[in-house]
Amino acid sequence: MFAKLKKTLLESGYQVILTDNVARGRGKARGVKGYIVPDDLRIYINKRIGVNDRVETLIHELLHEIYPVWGEQRVNKNAKKAFRDLTVSQLGFLQFFIMAPTEIKQMLKANHLSPIC
Repeated sequence: MFAKLKKTLLESGYQVILTDNVARGRGKARGVKGYIVPDDLRIYINKRIGVNDRVETLIHELLHEIYPVWGEQRVNKNAKKAFRDLTVSQLGFLQFFIMAPTEIKQMLKANHLSPIC
C-alpha cells in the first residue's frame, strides 16, 4: 500500500497544505481533519491535530485519489490499516509532507541532528 501512496504523492502533483481552516463550504465542520480538492491538486490538512493524525489524514486523502469509488467508511478503515503498517522510515517520509518547517527543526534539534546536509 505504501508504494501506491508514495507514487501518488510524488507523481500526482498534489500540494499538501497545512491550515487552520479545514471547514469546506459555508460554516464550520467539526472534527474535519483534512480534505482533498482534485480539481486544484491540493490536499488540506488541519495543522492543529497531532503529527501522527496528520499522517493518517494524508493517507486517507490519498486513498480518495487512488480509489475514487470507495466510500468514506472503506477509506477510513484502509487508512487506519495503512498507517498501522508503516515502517519507521515510511512514517518519516510521510511526516516530511505534513510537518511545518518549525516542527521539522524542533524534531531535528531534539534528536541532535543538523538540518544542513
